[in-house]
Amino acid sequence: MRIVTDSIADVSPEVAERMGISVVPNYVYFGSEIIRDGYDLAPQAFFERMAASPTPPRTTHPPIGEFLSVYEKALNGSQFEAVLSIHVAGTLSGTINSAHAAAEMLPDASRIEVIDSGQLSMGLGWVVIKAAEMAGRGATRAEVVRTVRSLLPRVRVVAMIDTLDNLVRGGRIRQLSATLGTLLHIKPVLSVQNGQVSILGRVRTRTRALSRLIEEVRGWGSVSNLAVMHAAAEPLAAELARGLRAFAPGQAILVAPAGAAVTAHLGLGAVGVCGLQSAPE
Repeated sequence: MRIVTDSIADVSPEVAERMGISVVPNYVYFGSEIIRDGYDLAPQAFFERMAASPTPPRTTHPPIGEFLSVYEKALNGSQFEAVLSIHVAGTLSGTINSAHAAAEMLPDASRIEVIDSGQLSMGLGWVVIKAAEMAGRGATRAEVVRTVRSLLPRVRVVAMIDTLDNLVRGGRIRQLSATLGTLLHIKPVLSVQNGQVSILGRVRTRTRALSRLIEEVRGWGSVSNLAVMHAAAEPLAAELARGLRAFAPGQAILVAPAGAAVTAHLGLGAVGVCGLQSAPE
């Protein structure tokens, strides 16, 4: 079974190559220039480009042709019998619609299973990696799909937004709310669950935001995977990881930059935690 995802999963190119994960890029535009998320610019280069650009970037989901190419390559004359395509929440992106449309255009659409993760960034990435691990061990399609669907309710994502400007441009909040938030130095703390974004709190400093994030993660209980993602905020991410290690000793914590598509929406300075709650005993 071939595992496919999109670049909003924030699975690094190195991990994708090692585990045999196909990553379909989302598109980010600076004016008329197209940047394929995860392919054309390294995260740091994108951060610098975004900071210097007078025009904010905009994003679009991958076209159907991108998925067709990946699916056909996986299924035509290869050792793969099926494709499991796991993607960013359909409530946040049209990516999964392209995946479904591409699958339906193939002669045997039944060989492709498309799953809406209800998540983004490494909240999606952890599930994709688990699926690839199982596929690499020779698990059946039914076993992998069953495990993926059991993992999704256990995924948790929280984030602190440093600036509200990009959420306004993306239509997520009203201009008035952003103006008031900027004047009051408000840092929203958000949660993503089942494709829904909710505001957990509003704080006025990064220090308080980190404390709120740590408090939320502590409330998750035992976790088997943790990732701290950042958008040009590496020192803040490192501080957040140190705070998490205080109550998760011995837990490996991935600290990594978010991709271009995620950063274009959340804005520079954002940090977040993506985790997978341990299975109940």
